[in-house]
Amino acid sequence: MKLRKVTALAAAGIMAVSLVGCGGSNEAAATTAATTTAAAETTVAEKTEEAPEETTAEEAKEDGKAEAKGIRVGFTNSYNGNSYRQTEEKQMQIVADKLIADGYISEYTVAEANQDTATQISQIEDFITQGYDIIIVDPASTSSLNNAIMEACDAGIPVITVNDGPVDCDHELLYQMFFENEAMTQALTEYVCEQMGGSGNLIELRGTAGTTTDDQFHQGVLSALEKYPDVKVVSEIYTDWTASKAQTELNSVLPTLSDVKGLVTQGGDAYAAVQAFLSAGYSEADLPVIAGDNRGSFLNWWAEEAPEGYKTLSAASNPWIGAMSLYVAVDICNGDTVANNMSVPFGMVDADALPNYTGLGDDDVAFTEMSWDDIRTQIEAQ
Repeated sequence: MKLRKVTALAAAGIMAVSLVGCGGSNEAAATTAATTTAAAETTVAEKTEEAPEETTAEEAKEDGKAEAKGIRVGFTNSYNGNSYRQTEEKQMQIVADKLIADGYISEYTVAEANQDTATQISQIEDFITQGYDIIIVDPASTSSLNNAIMEACDAGIPVITVNDGPVDCDHELLYQMFFENEAMTQALTEYVCEQMGGSGNLIELRGTAGTTTDDQFHQGVLSALEKYPDVKVVSEIYTDWTASKAQTELNSVLPTLSDVKGLVTQGGDAYAAVQAFLSAGYSEADLPVIAGDNRGSFLNWWAEEAPEGYKTLSAASNPWIGAMSLYVAVDICNGDTVANNMSVPFGMVDADALPNYTGLGDDDVAFTEMSWDDIRTQIEAQ
């Protein structure tokens, strides 16, 4: 898969770094340091014939980077009902298969929690009982899983949280990989408001009510709107980050609204918004500024069907974060120095970069791939 550069935002603060081991006779030990990281440039993967170079187990051992320990990895996913999470799981399996073939991982198990925290707690406890070497958690809650996560860490089993976090607990064996969600939606909202001329009616598409992730994204919208007092949010719609629910809800609410000038989204439903506006009688020339979500459906529409010169900005969290966590898991279990808190960049596509993203499947999410070396230097070393 060939990598192409686009602009990405990554915010970072003071990070605690711990050195730990897991599995076999390794004992957990900790050393701490503090560092700051700057905004990073990232790359978004496109469907092309070339593939990034992979580090094999033999090459890694020759370089003194890691050993192929054959660790057992358990992954509990809070939800896989949208294209983002499905892409996350698919990419994790691809990387897990590579790491299994190279001897780094001996077993990789996926458990689905279906948005139920009690189920996810039980899955974490099962991984502990079965003696997995490391557990990866895409959490359904930032607080409800704390006891189970601490139970694993206290048992000497490192835990990596990905995507929907960070969770509200702390341990030397807890490693958190997360996005600066507020920064992403703030950037999108500011762009949309500028294109609206700083005034007019705006719709906000939200995610799943009551989740920390939705609240973080929403706070980014609110922060941006402080600069634009003449922009009015005329509707907030919860879509669960799904196109079908977004289109149904918009089909109901748009006939009650007039002169909508902009729409911001957290992801998964941008093209559904386009379809809803057209169904509601908006002409292509009158379409509002609709923020994109890096889904193939929206990027293909923008590139091939949108009115000539249509201006917008597309952004999304990176579903390759789960795959990235598998490389991080190997490094943790081999005693490498890994930061306990890791901010992962999200990708943004503007009009200049758009021609690079044609041909994605409608349900595909443009994502960032990184080499193992880049993961170590840009993510683990924060």
